[in-house]
Amino acid sequence: MLLSGKYRDQRHPQYLFFSLAKGNNIEGVVMKTKSNTGNVIRLSVAQALSMTTMNVNIINTALVGSLLSPVPWLATLGLSLQFVTSMLTTLPASLLMVKFGRRPIFMAGVLIAAGATFTQGIAILLMNFTLFCVASMCLGIAQGCAGFYRYAAADSAEDSQKPRAISYVLAGGLLAAFLGPEIARNTVGLVPGHLYAGCFFSIALVQIFSLVTLSGIDIPKPNRTKAGGRPINVFFKMPIFVVGTISAAIGYALMSYMMTATPLQIVNIAKLGTSANATVIQWHVVAMFAPAFFTGNLIARYGAQVILISGIFTYFLAIGCALAGDTFWWYFSSLVLMGLGWNFLFIGGSSLVVSVALPEERGRVQGIADLMTTATVAVASLTAGVLHSQFGWEMMVLSALGPVLIIAASVLWLAMSRDTTG
Repeated sequence: MLLSGKYRDQRHPQYLFFSLAKGNNIEGVVMKTKSNTGNVIRLSVAQALSMTTMNVNIINTALVGSLLSPVPWLATLGLSLQFVTSMLTTLPASLLMVKFGRRPIFMAGVLIAAGATFTQGIAILLMNFTLFCVASMCLGIAQGCAGFYRYAAADSAEDSQKPRAISYVLAGGLLAAFLGPEIARNTVGLVPGHLYAGCFFSIALVQIFSLVTLSGIDIPKPNRTKAGGRPINVFFKMPIFVVGTISAAIGYALMSYMMTATPLQIVNIAKLGTSANATVIQWHVVAMFAPAFFTGNLIARYGAQVILISGIFTYFLAIGCALAGDTFWWYFSSLVLMGLGWNFLFIGGSSLVVSVALPEERGRVQGIADLMTTATVAVASLTAGVLHSQFGWEMMVLSALGPVLIIAASVLWLAMSRDTTG
């Protein structure tokens, strides 16, 4: 008897009934489901703690740079260097995960994050911009490893559940939306005479909890065939891979572009204060991750292309709000819409990327996709600081229209190519 619709889902009771009637190993199915669920939960918590660290960095790093850097346009250099090292880490980390498994590389990344954030705090005490930038680069290594949490969840999920697994892991960032800004608010003056140092010392402690969480994940290494899968150039001929990578990379870069410059605009130009800045970033992050609870389901129902189009439309609205006024609520609205658009573009793009790779190809394919993403984000974060200091907020925001149009053109190309299988 053939199963259809929801009854093909191995987690559904009806699947178990029919499988039992056919003499299948139900115990194995149940155990695999439990293992997958446990992995997703742990990876979601790890994502939350990683994003907490990232949020505190986003809120404070550019402001620290404005205090320590020799010239104003270098204020975002620390963040840019984080993304550069994250970019350089992505492919080696991916290959190491194929060889040694996900867990040891994830845990090594957490240990590096702990040392890096502690050193950032020390650099502030010493008023040493160079040391701060070096520590920021080391933090980028950790972020390069953490970027694979979503893929790790997809590895052990059924094909039909991969978008949901990615989505649920990214939803862990919702906790970070509240935890990160609260840490930033309450620790900004923790060390007398050294603004922001307490923020970085605090997130160094956060890494301990992440280490404990990751120690329990159980994800098998991908099976490697003798050939090692298809050559990487094959994927660049697939519209579904190319568009997925473009959407995730440029979508992430534009979000970073706006989020990097917003603290400088709110605190240093608009003079709205550090609390207003933390609130804007907080709800921006909420908008990034809260939709992840249903984005995977929407992709499963309507397809990734519909979600990508929604993200493009939302980005246009975000740019419009950023240009509409110079008050708290316009900044707030713009960043919230930017967060929502990022969710649609990043999850939609990532789901396309994971759909084209065989198990033995995932390390290389995911590594290449994330390499391109982090490279684009690194350029965007540095460009934001330069354009904001040299040309102002309005010109910086207007320049974001071009990349949004590139995403739109790529999605149109995918629709015309009729490539639905990869």
